[in-house]
Amino acid sequence: MSGKDLRMKRFMPSRDGRIVIFPLDHGVSCGPLPGLRDMESIIGTGIRAGCDALVLHKGMMRRLEAVPERPPGVFMHLSASTPMGPAYHYKVMAGDVEEAIRRGADGVSAQLNLGDEHEPEMLRDLGALGSACCKWQIPLLVMAYVRGGLAPSPVPDSAVAHAARVAAELGADLVKVPLPRDEAVLAQIAADLHVPVVVAGGSSVTDATDFLCRMERALKSGARGVAAGRNVFQHAEPERVMRALCGLVHRDLPAARAWAEAGPKGT
Repeated sequence: MSGKDLRMKRFMPSRDGRIVIFPLDHGVSCGPLPGLRDMESIIGTGIRAGCDALVLHKGMMRRLEAVPERPPGVFMHLSASTPMGPAYHYKVMAGDVEEAIRRGADGVSAQLNLGDEHEPEMLRDLGALGSACCKWQIPLLVMAYVRGGLAPSPVPDSAVAHAARVAAELGADLVKVPLPRDEAVLAQIAADLHVPVVVAGGSSVTDATDFLCRMERALKSGARGVAAGRNVFQHAEPERVMRALCGLVHRDLPAARAWAEAGPKGT
């Protein structure tokens, strides 16, 4: 077993080969969002509810030291940009693999935005990151999107599939994509790629059961997991939402049952 395979087992310990990722990297791109102001609390919430992986920027990894619960696998997120600058969709590298190893990460993650004017630079950086992850045997999660001044609007499913393929071609061990409108496209993406595909939770919605139904359809279409941030930490019952997601992913529960069992009577 390679070092990368061993680390992947920390992210996907269940025999079902599926994963629930809790991204908490929004502070750089969105600022101090509600739900992310007390990082120790929300990290603990995700761990208690059973998430398999956390995504954190380097500075927030030290918050793990104050969390009493045993952490799951941790991806250190390397991409950064803010809406206050001139190129919001241009994700630059704000760290590297060696630093992630020194800080105790089990893997790294990066975002790729195809359709931005700086797409060539992001492709170059992702290629170099894939090489470094191979050298150091560190799993690479790539969040593949179609965003920027040259991106079509609305984004066609074919572009989502292209972004996923680029991520896999350049070395991703896990690929995160937005849920395509046509679930058959997601099924084809999952079948074509040689690496697990997880779907993004998307913007926060008020109806948790509607969100869970979308994630259930994604899993039935071949997704190997879910990466949900705002629909968890911005919900009034974040721990319940995460427990429900784990029920969907690891127990194959229907959305309505997962939500019901995750409630007070199901704990």
